[in-house]
Amino acid sequence: MIKDIKGLEAGAREKILRVIKGSDGGFLNMSGYYSSVWEEHFKDKEWQWCEYEEWKRVFLEIGKFPSRFPVRPNFDSSSIEILLQKLKVSDLKELCSESQVVLSAKAKKDEIIEALKIVPSIENSAVVIEKINQIHSKFDCELYSLFMRTISFRANSLHDTIRSQRLGIKKFKIIHTFEEDKEFVELALKKNPQALHPVFPSDMSMKQPVIEF
Repeated sequence: MIKDIKGLEAGAREKILRVIKGSDGGFLNMSGYYSSVWEEHFKDKEWQWCEYEEWKRVFLEIGKFPSRFPVRPNFDSSSIEILLQKLKVSDLKELCSESQVVLSAKAKKDEIIEALKIVPSIENSAVVIEKINQIHSKFDCELYSLFMRTISFRANSLHDTIRSQRLGIKKFKIIHTFEEDKEFVELALKKNPQALHPVFPSDMSMKQPVIEF
């Protein structure tokens, strides 16, 4: 899975693997490597999780997403009101001063936003750009967290599958934490019947061994 990250510096994959394997408790103890790997190899850097991007493309093509699949927010002039809602009143008043928008001192937040959202190129102001960067940085952190959890969950899934097979268990059933995601799980397993769970990023399904009597 580490090989699936595009944009890491040379030798980073081997370093990350050593950190994970060398931490106390190995991959099971995520607290032993989560922060250090983020700080050194992912934070404030350009990277891409190829599997996530491929599933995003698939879900876009079918026109719907699983319930907890994260999607990076995109802001432009058509969505500027959503972005302005995320700003503090003090930031909005600063934008008013920059844009020469005159309002009553008692103007409420919604009134300020209504006045600002029609200002040409307001999305290019320094305050708005800074907020967009903060939102994207937060999303990067959340996506990294999902990536690391997926590694841990799949490692556990692989461990449990091997243990079950050694016990002679050959039959399994899929347990769905969220029924609304069942169709996406079935789609993933159709593409790859041997996929480890989670079968796609954010999937919460599990493969449960069936002991026949």
